[in-house]
Amino acid sequence: FDRPNLVYRVIPRLDVRKQVLEVLGRHRNEAAIVYCISRRDAENMATSLQAAGVKAGCYHAGLTPERRRKTQEAFSAERLDVIAATVAFGMGIDRSNVRCVIHAAMPKSIEHYQQETGRAGRDGLPAECVLFYSPADAMKWESLMRRSVEESGASEEVLQATLELLGHMRGYCASPHCRHKLLVEYFGQAYDKANCGACEVCLDEVEADPEAFVIAQKILSCVARVEQRFGVGYVINVLRGANDKLVRSFR
Repeated sequence: FDRPNLVYRVIPRLDVRKQVLEVLGRHRNEAAIVYCISRRDAENMATSLQAAGVKAGCYHAGLTPERRRKTQEAFSAERLDVIAATVAFGMGIDRSNVRCVIHAAMPKSIEHYQQETGRAGRDGLPAECVLFYSPADAMKWESLMRRSVEESGASEEVLQATLELLGHMRGYCASPHCRHKLLVEYFGQAYDKANCGACEVCLDEVEADPEAFVIAQKILSCVARVEQRFGVGYVINVLRGANDKLVRSFR
């Protein structure tokens, strides 16, 4: 399961389109895939990339078979550099020189992540895999999973199994440990290297806040003091001492 030619990075998602363009800038005129959760996200991403001058196309299960075929053929023939897609894209790709796989949001399982990032660097040359992560991704996936189970009439056991896989993926994103080691050991193999030299953790690209423990204490204390009645924005305003009417009126 180890792919030493792949460099893994998990990065907090801030401005995803700007961040995706920044990564693609390191792979200009090279093959790349940008995975999105929803069809709309994939379409919007492709439109944004095209507006920025990137030779990009869109691929998802909602498109006609003819359009999907033409998009995949254009990518395979190197007339398109980038595909913004849902998980529907990937099977049967015969392009070995994909230099970059980007996840604009967290996949729903490590199994999916391993399969999708595995489409990079099949020629054995270095390739980059970047995942832009937000805790909101897990909430979005959980909502989609519950809806899918309700519509299909699947059992509660099926839902719990998929949620467990989602939890593993969320744990991977939040972990401060070597990405190669986490992936290999998740699939039951040993990984003995102390430093893979090919992930943001081992490359020392992670900036740790020296006051992280104190900041976490203050956040939790604030949440408790406002009696868990408000959202993130309100808590931030309280912590920053914002001169806000709602903050001043809290009793």
